[in-house]
Amino acid sequence: MMGMIDSTSMAPILCAVDFSADSRAALLWASAQAKLTGAPLIILHVVHDPAASPGFYRQLPEDQLRPMEKIAEEMMDEFLTEVRTENPEQDRLASARVQLVSGLPPGRIVEAAETLGVSLIVVGSRGRTGLPHVLLGSVAERVVQIAQGPVAVIKAQPAKVD
Repeated sequence: MMGMIDSTSMAPILCAVDFSADSRAALLWASAQAKLTGAPLIILHVVHDPAASPGFYRQLPEDQLRPMEKIAEEMMDEFLTEVRTENPEQDRLASARVQLVSGLPPGRIVEAAETLGVSLIVVGSRGRTGLPHVLLGSVAERVVQIAQGPVAVIKAQPAKVD
């Protein structure tokens, strides 16, 4: 006979977000998975200035003197407020623990997963191919390569086939 799932004894699910449409899809998937399994949800953002889009955190002139971490915190609040408002049925989003760390995303995501003892890492994938993929690499691909446990890679929509 199965009893109620005790979410305090379940290993958490970690969802890494970068505020993109793909990370939004990953977060919604992770939230639904957390609800299904009874696991707590942890939302992680790795603060870094990506080579692919320098100035990611400092888009306004007044942001130039503010620490990236503070701007990232505000971006996370805005992102989560928007996702929670648009998806009120996703009640795990309200109880999710939010964490921001600095560094290079793949390594910091895997490090956080190991430290927190998560059961699953969820990441979004932009699905770059060809030269952009070769030049920029893929955070999701690297996480899959170095993670010790399961990783779910979620896409916002199917990639276009040319």
